[in-house]
Amino acid sequence: MKQYRFLSLTALLAGATIFSSCDDDPEPVIVPPTESGIIEVDGGGAEYPNTAFIQFRTGTQTAVARESWDLAFSSGSDFKVLINGTTGAMASATGKTDISTVGADEIAAAEASGELILTFTNLEGILHVDDAANPLTNPAIASISSTDAENEVYLLNRGTSAATERPWKKIRITRNGTGYTLEHADADSDTFTSLEVSKNAEDNFVYVSFENGIVEVEPAKAAWDIAWTAGTSSTPYPDATNGTLAYFFQDLVYSNIYGGVGVAQVVETDIAYSDFTEADVFSLTFSTNNRLTIGSSWRSGGGPSSSPAVKEDIYYLVKDAEANIYKVRFLSLTKDGERGKPSLEFELVSEEL
Repeated sequence: MKQYRFLSLTALLAGATIFSSCDDDPEPVIVPPTESGIIEVDGGGAEYPNTAFIQFRTGTQTAVARESWDLAFSSGSDFKVLINGTTGAMASATGKTDISTVGADEIAAAEASGELILTFTNLEGILHVDDAANPLTNPAIASISSTDAENEVYLLNRGTSAATERPWKKIRITRNGTGYTLEHADADSDTFTSLEVSKNAEDNFVYVSFENGIVEVEPAKAAWDIAWTAGTSSTPYPDATNGTLAYFFQDLVYSNIYGGVGVAQVVETDIAYSDFTEADVFSLTFSTNNRLTIGSSWRSGGGPSSSPAVKEDIYYLVKDAEANIYKVRFLSLTKDGERGKPSLEFELVSEEL
């Protein structure tokens, strides 16, 4: 529990005074986690323009426009780059390594095949999006090789879920010491722009916009737990021989698996939300490698046959980066009838188990 950390730190500070003439150093400030609250998610409205990053221990959220970024560069030990699934972006390798040689022919071939169009009829689409559950395990862009000649030029459809239609891009990414070099241009351009991207150990990813360069998107990796957004997801195709289908979905909830967050789902008939206590935590297994553990499971319906609605029979336990555990349940899908503004409640169950 949190007091153990406080006492340990206090003891160390007390011991240090033996070797120091200063005895008026301030006590460390310990900020207790938020006990409970209700959050009205700032998804931006019916067109769901925002991704809202939520942190329970501070009871806060950060809303960021989904189309404010194009590429996310991993700050981990790997060299991987994600495309913006929250706009339905898709990318495919061209087989070429010189960005200046990619143009009209490659665009025409991709448009004719439909491979970079995210629709229910594009059964090859799953090959050109990042893995929905754990993007770094299977990104649309291959891992960036230390051998420059192995890094291909990609065509990138920036996604149709945006306020304005934006031109396709061509990109090539190589390593630059411990960071990356990005070359990018409109897909039919004869020239390109180059940008150096350095990793940042405080963040899961460093984000880049083609228009604005390096941009702020998600909070520091230890400063958010879940994110409400729209984005690329996947589902088994009805004909099992065709495998999995990629599609675009509103009301996805991602958990911060790269920042150490774990999530477990609980059925109300097993343990009621109001009855769940710290003792019940030990019966759960927290998922730390699937950011879609919540995903769309908190709501039902939608499509041509029924209106979507919040499921009232399930809730979630969220373990944050400091091992505080919260129970979380969704209360509404809309605010004053408007989509893109759901609400949820949360309550602290356990501090640093």
